[in-house]
Amino acid sequence: MNVCVVSTFEGTTEDYMEMFNSTKEKSEGFMVEYELGVIREGKVMLMMQIDDMNKMQEVMCSDEIKAWDEKFNCVDEVYALDQMN
Repeated sequence: MNVCVVSTFEGTTEDYMEMFNSTKEKSEGFMVEYELGVIREGKVMLMMQIDDMNKMQEVMCSDEIKAWDEKFNCVDEVYALDQMN
C-alpha cells in the first residue's frame, strides 16, 4: 500500500530529520521504500510503500514518537494512495 504522511510541526527540518533517522531502523520492518520532501520549515511530506500497516501504526504510536509529537506540537495527516492509469 502506498501512503503519504504530511507532518506539520513547530520545529525545524533538522528536528524532524533527527527523529526520522533515529526511528529509521524500526521503519525497516514495514517501509519498503520512501521519498521525503520538505514543503517548508515545519512541514514535510513522506511518501512510503508499506508492506505491514500494523507495524507502521505500532511505530507511529510508540512512546518515542508520541513524545516528539507533543514536544513539537506535530499533526500528521495520513493518506492512502492509489495509482491512476
